[in-house]
Amino acid sequence: MDSAPGNDLNAIQTELGRLEAYRRRIYLGVLILTIAIILLSWAFRENGDPFIAVAYPVFAVVLAGLCVALWRGATSLRIMEITLVATVSTMILSRLAWHFGFGDPLGDHLLLLAGGHYWAVGILIVGGFITLGYRGGLVTGVATFLFSGALATYEVLGCFLAAGEHCHNWVYLARIHLFLAVLLALTSAGTFLRERIWSAFTRAETLQHWANTDPLCGLANRRGADHFLSAEAALADRYQRPLTIILIDIDQFKGINDDHGHKVGDCVICELADILSNTVRGVDLAARWGGDEFLVATPGVDLRAARHAAERCRRAVEKSPIAGVSVTVTVGIAEYLPGKGTDDAINRADAMLYRAKAAGRNRVITEACELA
Repeated sequence: MDSAPGNDLNAIQTELGRLEAYRRRIYLGVLILTIAIILLSWAFRENGDPFIAVAYPVFAVVLAGLCVALWRGATSLRIMEITLVATVSTMILSRLAWHFGFGDPLGDHLLLLAGGHYWAVGILIVGGFITLGYRGGLVTGVATFLFSGALATYEVLGCFLAAGEHCHNWVYLARIHLFLAVLLALTSAGTFLRERIWSAFTRAETLQHWANTDPLCGLANRRGADHFLSAEAALADRYQRPLTIILIDIDQFKGINDDHGHKVGDCVICELADILSNTVRGVDLAARWGGDEFLVATPGVDLRAARHAAERCRRAVEKSPIAGVSVTVTVGIAEYLPGKGTDDAINRADAMLYRAKAAGRNRVITEACELA
């Protein structure tokens, strides 16, 4: 069943809330694993490595604070993502700068240590795109690559100028940065394509929704109802299950517009749409068929059950004024006959509707009553 705009908005907000909660749990898990890696590195550090000895506990405390903030929802997820990327970037890049700034960066031992640290640089590039999206990830990735490349270039040039012993190791650093460049290019391209495809799907879904939705009341329009009826008629033909068509007309709607204005008339249309949305089942279709006429299709429901549902709807409309106006509806019901097509059922329901109007309005007449 097509719902009113408010119901659609509530459903979207609920789904977005679930996605945000899921992302928070993912980030929380990543933070816990990162803290575990930091503490393991700190516990099994080599002697004479003051950076790990001093800085790693500080980063562990900061990340633990982010864990608490994530768990309690203390700030918006976007601010939390930016803070997370900034903190991890500071930790990884400062460690890389330490490797190059203290010791012989092109020596065998420290070069392997620096090279071993580059897996974290790669994760930082990929994580930036995952966390911040294409634009934020591109800024983070390019900045990370340039920072790392600048460190390596500075040290290689210094080695050559000093005629050091291990200057040939520049090839190793060059291969690492070519790999990072490829990783940056592939990740940025993949993220860009993902966002463009997602945007295209979202636009297509939005266009499809509004092409099949009445803009005033949010129910399905005639086009949307035709699609639903075609699908349900095919199922009724195949499985011989009942399908009932209910046509609902607002009594004296022209008089409401003439006496109270079109704004009140629009309120009546929208309120009746809300009543239909709250009365019929989730598998049913409620549609604005045209003007002041509505159609309800009830798969798997026979005439007797459809009549009871229509009576509930009629009484719900009758018992309370809408926008200060007393409103009633007249209803005609017919059952789909396999192989006859939906137009046949709609025409027969329309005939019942006009018979109900002729009988005095504010009533429900089914085809069974006519046949009896």
